[in-house]
Amino acid sequence: MNKLQKISAGLFITSLLITQYSLLAINPAFAYDYKQGAQELAQGSPIKSPEDIYKILGKIVRYTYEIFFIVAVLFILISAYNFLFARGDPEKVKSARSQVLYAAIAIAVAFLSVGAEAIIKDLLSRSTAP
Repeated sequence: MNKLQKISAGLFITSLLITQYSLLAINPAFAYDYKQGAQELAQGSPIKSPEDIYKILGKIVRYTYEIFFIVAVLFILISAYNFLFARGDPEKVKSARSQVLYAAIAIAVAFLSVGAEAIIKDLLSRSTAP
């Protein structure tokens, strides 16, 4: 046997051993009762029906909506302060204008989050329909 054949034989035996031991390690996963595991997991879940998903989604959207409006109001107040104290400095006026733009974007995202709720609710109701 030359050196290449010895290496090939060693790799073949090693791969057989790895395969054998990996099958032994995976075997308990095949015996696991997934239905019972899913039921145990579902017992602690706040989601019992599709309506619960809608409620959770509604809460998330409401929080997102409120946070973006609060951020938008803060940006508007900060930009108003910057406009007042810019005193004609073009760089400060430009910064204040960009802050107003960011506030407008925050308001747009807040409105989109309300629309996203309706879109996702529609998609979920289509997928659960018979």
